[in-house]
Amino acid sequence: MNFRIKKKLIYASILLATAIITIAGEVYSRFILGLGSPPLSIVHPTIEYMFKPNQNVYRFGNHVIVNEYSMRSDSFSVSKQKDEIRIMVFGDSVVNGGNLTNQNDLATEIIKRKINQQGKYKKVTVGNISAGSWGPGNWLAYAKKYGFFNADFLVLVTNSDDYIDNPTFAPLNKNTHPTSQPISALAEGIERYLPRYLPNFEGEKSLSKNPENNLQLTSVASREAQAKKGIHDLTNFLELAKKQRKPIIVVQHLKSTEVNSNKFEAGYYQIKKNCTNLKIKCISLKPYFIKAIHNQLNPYRSNDEIHINAIGQRMLAEAILDNFEPPKIMN
Repeated sequence: MNFRIKKKLIYASILLATAIITIAGEVYSRFILGLGSPPLSIVHPTIEYMFKPNQNVYRFGNHVIVNEYSMRSDSFSVSKQKDEIRIMVFGDSVVNGGNLTNQNDLATEIIKRKINQQGKYKKVTVGNISAGSWGPGNWLAYAKKYGFFNADFLVLVTNSDDYIDNPTFAPLNKNTHPTSQPISALAEGIERYLPRYLPNFEGEKSLSKNPENNLQLTSVASREAQAKKGIHDLTNFLELAKKQRKPIIVVQHLKSTEVNSNKFEAGYYQIKKNCTNLKIKCISLKPYFIKAIHNQLNPYRSNDEIHINAIGQRMLAEAILDNFEPPKIMN
């Protein structure tokens, strides 16, 4: 065998090995790691951003459904049936659950199943109106755009950071709010997740659309201005619901540090005071989380002080159901 033939065989072997590794990497990334199909976001002129409507994907093995109104909920008609009950739940990444929460484990889905099991209504619709890092300005803009879908009951889930989490309308970070599908699952793994394990990689130095990061960079004066804007939008959102005679409760979610220390952050008191002034019922998730912890159940994700796991979603659903007074539906 001459040198040219040997060289060609070597090149062919390298190409074949590369192809096999690439295909194997793609299969592993897509079917084992669950990459390649992230739920997509879209920008909006007043809401800032929200999920792209009509998505049905699997991410990290979890089912993610987004309906035509950008809710993480099943599709439903604008027209409401006479024997239908509707609950709309507004929130941020806590309510939304993100990619790490399976659709069936969401508090909103649990609420729907629990009410369905009672057999009082022919149809139960529970809307999950949320997105990661949404705050009062986003909720207000969404309500002005879409209304409350003729809901019988409204729920707003807040946390202590929400009073200062205002829309910035900055370009979305593709690593936290992707707007287009990656070219492949393997490419997404390399571009989006590999840098997390390379501390010197430049791509990790940019801030994501994340209020926990942004809040650390604001001055005292700026925080006061942000708080004023956030509370103003929160007041307008709650007043809008009241004007339309929508029964509403505000559920205050707490960071694990707030639960464990029994010391609440400034935003907790700001939001609670706002609800008191508006005569809106405000409840805390603390007793529900304490109950879970006493039963040796951790409601938070591992190494995460704010986002909740499937146990936390059950506690959130329980809190809402405990404070829900079902309306009388006329047939």
